[in-house]
Amino acid sequence: MNKKFFLPVSVFIIVLIAIAVILNIINRNKKVETIIETVTETTTEPETTTEAPTKAYEADENYKRKIDFTSLKETNPDVVAWVYVPGTVIDYPVLWKEYDIDYYLHRDINHKESYYSIYMDGYSNADFSTLNNIIYGHHMKDGQMFTDITKFKDEDFFKEHRMIYIYTPQKTYRLKTFAALYSDSAPERRQTYFDDMNYFHEYIDRMTNKCTYRDIPASGIDKIWSFITCSYEGDDTRTILYAYELNDDDEPQRYDLADIDFGEDHR
Repeated sequence: MNKKFFLPVSVFIIVLIAIAVILNIINRNKKVETIIETVTETTTEPETTTEAPTKAYEADENYKRKIDFTSLKETNPDVVAWVYVPGTVIDYPVLWKEYDIDYYLHRDINHKESYYSIYMDGYSNADFSTLNNIIYGHHMKDGQMFTDITKFKDEDFFKEHRMIYIYTPQKTYRLKTFAALYSDSAPERRQTYFDDMNYFHEYIDRMTNKCTYRDIPASGIDKIWSFITCSYEGDDTRTILYAYELNDDDEPQRYDLADIDFGEDHR
């Protein structure tokens, strides 16, 4: 009698264990599905921003803008200008810290650790009176900041995008590109002071002679803007886009040499 009772009980226990295992597997699968759904929702790539005000200006079809520098400077007094390159994503405030080229290398307009900033070389003058006005921006995977500078190495793109606008509280600089190339990061590329204009003109020729489609005006150039970002043709390479200022007649802006401070030496 005990044996007859034992067998059904054993079978019953085995069935219960089997049911428990099955229920555990089902429950575990549901948890896994829930986790996957949660991860899918929370790991969606967030929209990347420059941390800069998105409505900092009013614009018209002629690229005339009224930049709200009051608001920008309330956010950060180091804002000195706004750069805009038609046909690209480059449309950002420009930061500057005197004699410092590293501070905004990894900080944004809010002083937060970030790669989202456009900034001037601390040895270029904030009022763009330097003979070589240098502006840096990171080459970002998401296409922001100065990534589009690398496109100017393509001759067709270069020829279709010749204008750059620099807005400041005092004036608007209308720039025209004249060369683009990649190079190493030698300090000479960041030179801002020159002994005389002959040396400066030699410098322009030397810095751009590897650009087969460069377009230096016959009248010469008295001041340049260098837009620099990282490049990947080799180790520690840079793409540099060079531009000069136009006056109202679409000619290079001329300067009285007596008004130019060459400095005690050049870098």
